[in-house]
Amino acid sequence: MKKSTMKKFSLAAVVLGLTVGGAGVLINQANASTGAADTQTGQNNNQKTSSITLSQTDAINKFNEKFGSVSIEEIKLEAQNGKYIYEIEGFDSQNEYKAKIDASSGNIIKSKTEELDADDKKEALDIGNLIDRDQAMQIAQQSAQDQPVKWTLEKDNGKAIWEIEFENGNKETEVEVDASSQKVLKSETDDHDKNMKHDKDDDHNRDEKHDKDDHDRDDQHDHDDDD
Repeated sequence: MKKSTMKKFSLAAVVLGLTVGGAGVLINQANASTGAADTQTGQNNNQKTSSITLSQTDAINKFNEKFGSVSIEEIKLEAQNGKYIYEIEGFDSQNEYKAKIDASSGNIIKSKTEELDADDKKEALDIGNLIDRDQAMQIAQQSAQDQPVKWTLEKDNGKAIWEIEFENGNKETEVEVDASSQKVLKSETDDHDKNMKHDKDDDHNRDEKHDKDDHDRDDQHDHDDDD
């Protein structure tokens, strides 16, 4: 009888060991896949940003060649359909102007002119007295070491601000730099992995509470039957 019991214990230990070992392999494979995905994302972003050959000054010149010397209201650079595009908005006393410019070829992809709404309050950027995209990025990288993916220059409450977004896998960081004083105004990081883990922990805690409530109700039911 003892030998039979020992065999059962040994078999159970082997099964448990295989189960735990298999789970460990699956976890390692999942972590490796996540790391590979993050690496691939970083490589893709690097490839995209390396295609930016048109400087901010040249992009503005392209805009002015199209519309004349108008006031610049906003400059944005971000990836669209796999390539980086400048979006520049400007205005004069009569019209507002928008253009999308390929950051690699310098070609104007799309342009638009609309009559200026009398109720619109436009604020012009004093480009000559503001730091450019490259300078703003160098300052922002003191707060974020990840890959920059989006740049926006516009006025907020009368202050010209560079907003730069960085990515690293599921982590996103947004840095705001004063385009005049060159000071970092804000740095915020959103880690989607941590948010997902937090949500899973909340779900797990809710499931545990639900199971405990069911168990308590079963115990109470058994107690009532005994009475």
